[in-house]
Amino acid sequence: GGIILHTSGWGGNLTRGKFKTYKRYDLYSFDLVNLKHRKEYRIRYLTDPENPTKSFKYGKLNSFFNARFSYGQQRMLFEKQREKGVEVYFNWKTGLNLGMLKPIYLEVINSQTGFGRVEERYDPNQHNESNIYGKGRFGNGFNEIKFRPGAHVKGGFKFELAKNREKIFAIETGVIVDIFPTKVEILANQAEDVVFYNFYINILFGKKYYD
Repeated sequence: GGIILHTSGWGGNLTRGKFKTYKRYDLYSFDLVNLKHRKEYRIRYLTDPENPTKSFKYGKLNSFFNARFSYGQQRMLFEKQREKGVEVYFNWKTGLNLGMLKPIYLEVINSQTGFGRVEERYDPNQHNESNIYGKGRFGNGFNEIKFRPGAHVKGGFKFELAKNREKIFAIETGVIVDIFPTKVEILANQAEDVVFYNFYINILFGKKYYD
């Protein structure tokens, strides 16, 4: 298992590798990451000394989460020659995506009474600098998730640093491309994304099992 940091966000993953030959493994992997729009930025509108406002992502309609189900292979390029050495592998993976769009809710002035705060799904035609107090609770919108199927391909190099033969401590870095044919709407007034390109670093921990 490990933590993924990439140019559009972060997440986690689980991987099972199965020994095939001395220098080759089959890989079965699951990732769950968030994907941000390249133009996202935070902003704060109203000021209220008695009730502090919160920052929020300007124009953001949906949070986007991506589950990847992958198959691939790992091939050894350089074997560790001593205990404190580094073993180098090349990895590739490909598979299916299940993207999840969760609507953004904001804390706004109650439009019915003209005062007080309520949480509403963000609508750029109704919500603006005159009525937005800040971001709403993260838990809002899970019952309104929309799914976006897709696919991905991933390639990178893994550097195995563990001193113990039965342990895994490694850093993997490379490029991943996610494709969503049905398009993904994250920001208002921006083109819907079909392809996401990301550089990533994956910090991995684990254990090796021998029959």
